[in-house]
Amino acid sequence: MNEQFGVISMKTIFIYIFISLSLLKADIVDITADYFHADDITKTAYFEGNAHIKQGSNEFSSSKIIVHFNKKKRATKYEALGNVEFDLIENGIHYVGSAQKIAYSPNDSKYYFFGDVILKDLTNNRKISAQEISLDLKTGLADIKGAEKKPVHFIFEIEDRK
Repeated sequence: MNEQFGVISMKTIFIYIFISLSLLKADIVDITADYFHADDITKTAYFEGNAHIKQGSNEFSSSKIIVHFNKKKRATKYEALGNVEFDLIENGIHYVGSAQKIAYSPNDSKYYFFGDVILKDLTNNRKISAQEISLDLKTGLADIKGAEKKPVHFIFEIEDRK
């Protein structure tokens, strides 16, 4: 591979990441990892090993972060893979938790959590354990699925009826 081409490609992808993520929200996006590589053909950037992404008050840590781009060089999907831990605030609700994989689609404002998901809503004092959760930030709808030997487990607090 031509080294000059590789350097130009990575710089180009890095600029696309910065621009796309900056347009997503006004906050600055900060991604760190032990290793970075990009594929101009598939328009995908990979951050591997101790990967961490921070945007405003939202943070994700995982083994790998993948950012997908469209032809207009805008981020269309973010994926965090492998022992993902997160801390995020969306629509005034503070969530923390873990999963094996998380995907976020900025165009649809949807989060998808997969594999041994633990989602704690610190604002409303709720906790959900499941195998899969989809969360639509535009509508506020959530879809939660368990597995055969791991049903959905929902813990919440109710007000006293005195």
